[in-house]
Amino acid sequence: MDDPGPTDVGGGEDHPLAGVVDRWEAVIDDMEVTATEYRDAGWTVVELHPGDVTPLPPVRGGDALDDDRVGLDILVPDDEFEAVEAEAEAVSFDSYEVYRAQAGSIVFAVTAIEATAAELAVLVPLYYRAADAGEMAARATERGRLDLFVRPLADDRRVVFSQEEPALLLPAAE
Repeated sequence: MDDPGPTDVGGGEDHPLAGVVDRWEAVIDDMEVTATEYRDAGWTVVELHPGDVTPLPPVRGGDALDDDRVGLDILVPDDEFEAVEAEAEAVSFDSYEVYRAQAGSIVFAVTAIEATAAELAVLVPLYYRAADAGEMAARATERGRLDLFVRPLADDRRVVFSQEEPALLLPAAE
């Protein structure tokens, strides 16, 4: 089997990361550096590696589907989901940091969600196409909150992290 090139991603040319995989790899590298900094400070860290990140409510054919969820649906491997679910049950998350960049029409971010009393950080790297986020951005801005819905492939459970400053994760104003 041929080794995929740096711009090849599952989903082909229509995938948000098509042509910008190098940027995504830099985001993952930044997350790993951030994880090391937390660990060096004595914190426990859960790093997530999303397969897909989808703005909610989703947009299809220009019409927003009827969906009460507002934020980003984040599909992670089952073992990572189980780790974050186990850690999230026992703590209260009280702060977060967001590191965001935009490459053309693609928004990249790493969110560090912190449970300071437990010295636990969950690091969530994100990517999405700005054009897919119009309804999400409008609703999140209106309600003053954007949620991160972390889920396994089976989509039978979720861990939800709320971001009280949605602008930190939204596309840059043009």
